[in-house]
Amino acid sequence: MEALKIGRIFGIDIRIHWSWLAIFFLLLWVLANGFYDQESYSHWATAERWLASGVTTILFFVSILLHELSHSLVARRLGLPVHSITLFIFGGVSSLTQEPESPGQEFKITIVGPLMSFALGIIGGVIYLALHLSDMGTSVPGAIAFYLAFINIAVGLFNMLPGYPLDGGRVLRASLWARTNSMLRATRWAARVGTIIAFGLMALGVLSVLAGNWLGGVWFIVIGWFLRNTSEQAYQQLLYRNTLEGAKVGDIIDRNFEGAPPDIPLSELVNDYILGRGQRCVPVVVEGNLLGLITIGDLRAFPPDEWATTSAFRAMTPREQLYTIASEDELMSALELMAANDVHQLPVIDGFDFSGFVTRADVIRRIQVRAELAGLRE
Repeated sequence: MEALKIGRIFGIDIRIHWSWLAIFFLLLWVLANGFYDQESYSHWATAERWLASGVTTILFFVSILLHELSHSLVARRLGLPVHSITLFIFGGVSSLTQEPESPGQEFKITIVGPLMSFALGIIGGVIYLALHLSDMGTSVPGAIAFYLAFINIAVGLFNMLPGYPLDGGRVLRASLWARTNSMLRATRWAARVGTIIAFGLMALGVLSVLAGNWLGGVWFIVIGWFLRNTSEQAYQQLLYRNTLEGAKVGDIIDRNFEGAPPDIPLSELVNDYILGRGQRCVPVVVEGNLLGLITIGDLRAFPPDEWATTSAFRAMTPREQLYTIASEDELMSALELMAANDVHQLPVIDGFDFSGFVTRADVIRRIQVRAELAGLRE
């Protein structure tokens, strides 16, 4: 997820995803042409309406930031490293570099977020009540306070829905984890509840669209779709981590390869290595040292009639441009590296020696076998 760093608070990077701009301007427009365009605020000038919308939008995202910052600070206090907070179209997310170690940690880290939203809502409500009693309830500050009170309470309530990965789903996972003593099983159940809630939100969105509320309906559908995908991805990622725990790259290195010399023509390389030996990826090797790799993608850069006069060295992707990994690295690290960079294999380099490849297919196969064995044990 591409994000722009905009600052640093308490040693935590604050980033905004490009999609944040979409919801920022959408909320700004909805407030100016909807919420602040009601009869209660008809005495406002156009400039006041847009000023109130701008200030409200900024303070809303400050509220989201405080919600996520509360998660992050509690996590750090409990010894869990936090890399960054990213604001995006659906709110925000704190990037914890590891999962909580106990149900108690999970509960403490999670519950503080909704509590922060409720506290901000109460503060906004108190400010609005004070201004209302002073006959300033429909002033710009009063309207902003009223909206922030409403939206923060709504954010707190929505986040407490018991569907993973919402805060309520994480509280549910902590409870199930404490009862079953299995984080993976608790995550599976909480993710299933999250899927049910996601379909419920999408159904509500369809009904809203049919009732004529297009904007609200589409928004419910998009949130439901996002929640469903996120819950499934979160469970799959945890499943991979648990399944691959302790497994090393060296356990599944594919050593069934033939290295090609750097001066071999591409035509000979295709006939002897790709077609002859079935290698989709051919390492270019000299005395055990990897110089580079040639894949089908590299071949596409040269017309077939030039293969006879083009050397492997000229066509290869140099080692310096490759993503590599070592035998002692975790298999999960290899899988994450391949997924992040959309590659299907990684050269395994130990010191200066080329040991072989680890492929995405081999890692997935290992996950499937271990998951099936775990199921048999259960």
